[in-house]
Amino acid sequence: MQNLSTVRSILPLSALALTMLTMPAASQTFDEVLAGARAEGQLFVLVSSPGRPETHAAVASAFNERFGLDTTIEWTATSPVQTGSRLIAEQGVEGSVDVIGAGGNQEMAVLAERDILLPYPWADVFGAELPGIAAAVDPVIEDLQGMGLLIGHNIYGMGYNQDLIAPEDVPATFAELLTPEWTGQFAVNAFSLNPTDYYSFALGEEATLEMARAILDNEPVLERGTGAVTRAISVGQVPVGISSFHQAGRVENVGFRMFADYIPVGVLHVYVPEGAPNPNTARLFAAWFASEGMAIVNAHEQMPRLGDGSPADPMLDEMLAGGAQVIKEDALSDTNSAAEIRRMISEIMTE
Repeated sequence: MQNLSTVRSILPLSALALTMLTMPAASQTFDEVLAGARAEGQLFVLVSSPGRPETHAAVASAFNERFGLDTTIEWTATSPVQTGSRLIAEQGVEGSVDVIGAGGNQEMAVLAERDILLPYPWADVFGAELPGIAAAVDPVIEDLQGMGLLIGHNIYGMGYNQDLIAPEDVPATFAELLTPEWTGQFAVNAFSLNPTDYYSFALGEEATLEMARAILDNEPVLERGTGAVTRAISVGQVPVGISSFHQAGRVENVGFRMFADYIPVGVLHVYVPEGAPNPNTARLFAAWFASEGMAIVNAHEQMPRLGDGSPADPMLDEMLAGGAQVIKEDALSDTNSAAEIRRMISEIMTE
């Protein structure tokens, strides 16, 4: 995938002009958005996290109460990858999705390259009414600024079944799973062994691919997604596996610990596609959800946004004090590099 700025620079002038004409007007006011939302009356949300139906219901109720609306909200916890593929297939026809989440930089970039996502002046429109929105706008990487709102961090580590293993016996690093003691006793995401690709930021390409081979040689249980890995841990199919802070937090008997050496941290966004059938409600909901709405979410299930007072903050501080290193994407070039590593890992998995 090309860097988004590169893609923009090689567009024909006429295409660039069309893009500018279709960008949302910065002059749109909060009152205009709210009036539009009252007229629309419905919202189609495809956000994978938070994932509990009771959380969805609480968020919907709080949103309507906050703005005096009676909006009917249909919320389906769908993968942002699947939603993105759907939007690409639908491009050019009437939209069917209002709000997408919880995608990372890769999921957003795929849509941005096709102008399904365009920059929007979130702070200008909503800053006075929702001052907390800055915490959702500012951390988005420069290449994707204005195209989405940060709602949380996907912090990977070791999930473990608290009924099967004591905390002190849980492996402290991913590397510890790659020993004979753990052969066949751990679960990993079957999608390119996610988040193995992030290790390339610290170890380099060759060492990361060797790590992928070592994981496969140790016969892990492969599950379709981090949520599925967490379920496998919960039901006792394996005692441990590579989970995330918020996925493990949804399951009562699954504990979580961050790795002691490298801590992979992804980003989770919500974003509104061009062609959303209810664009005013979509933008109002996204802005509120990423600011005030996260308190409602965290009352039902943890969605940590690092540095925002989440329960993950002291855990991370402790690991960093012990010498751990956060590995994450700082720019779209990192996102593209990780995507290439995932492609190579997928090839290794089919050898």
